[in-house]
Amino acid sequence: MRSKYQFWLSFNNGEQRLQLPVNPSRLKMPRNFANESIDVLGLGEITVIQDPQAKTFSFSSQFPAVYGPYCEYEDIPSPERAVEIIDDWIQSGKPIRFIVTNTNINFAVSIETFTPEEKAGDVGTIYYDLELKEYKFIQIRQIEVKSGTINIGAKASQRPDEREKPKNYVVKPGDSLWKIAKAQLGDGSQYKTVAAANRIKPNYVIHPGQMLVL
Repeated sequence: MRSKYQFWLSFNNGEQRLQLPVNPSRLKMPRNFANESIDVLGLGEITVIQDPQAKTFSFSSQFPAVYGPYCEYEDIPSPERAVEIIDDWIQSGKPIRFIVTNTNINFAVSIETFTPEEKAGDVGTIYYDLELKEYKFIQIRQIEVKSGTINIGAKASQRPDEREKPKNYVVKPGDSLWKIAKAQLGDGSQYKTVAAANRIKPNYVIHPGQMLVL
């Protein structure tokens, strides 16, 4: 029987989404507070109460090699593809969104740790530990004065658009997808991502003058 809870990770305002095929058996959400103790001469120790720290979420689960009755849906991604998606999100340096349906968990988060591994006796399945941390968007507050504006601090703002505008590149003679990915994205191994974005199939043939979306 499938759970009423679905665990979702999404990137770039939902442009990429990944539902965890196997729900974690346990979700850890420690309550962190940043209270500070200070020794004051003549008064002894006093405690300064600070704002709560960013929420953290940690859990363990698996990307199974084949569908089983413990999976939340049938069309599960291959373990390699699921790991590749999360690795790409980490490399982007941008926040993702973590949602657990039928709960109040819906947060922009950063991926703090992701540790996939294979275990003996379960060939192809990838087990993993994942730790996420609440990502708070900050905007500088301003006040108007006759001579201009003055910054007076920072406050949390409504979530801005996380979407990146795609970059275009015109293929030059002698180019290859690997060469373009290396020069434009800093990583030649991203050539398959460029190919997928432009619907280029193996053998990954491109032509001078062709416009590519990066």
